Amino acid sequence: MKKEEIKAKALEALADAKAKLQELQSKRSSISADLREDFDQKMAAMKAKKDELEAKLDSMEDKAEEKWEEVKDVLGDSLRSFKEGFTHLGRLFD
Repeated sequence: MKKEEIKAKALEALADAKAKLQELQSKRSSISADLREDFDQKMAAMKAKKDELEAKLDSMEDKAEEKWEEVKDVLGDSLRSFKEGFTHLGRLFD
């Protein structure tokens, strides 16, 4: 996969994650007060992962093509982590 393809996928994943985080945050008031603390902790962890991926992308911007394979690996890990985190957060609304 080429640098631009990896970058495009990473940016798309970040945009999706940001949208999902905003969507979940907007639903926060619909959960019971005792679940909000758990929700807030999980949201903080998800936001930290998003910020970590953004920082990694920013630091890789001017790197050689080979280094973008690292981003590809980090992106895969981040996507799995986001999916898992969103699943856990979504369960709070059931």
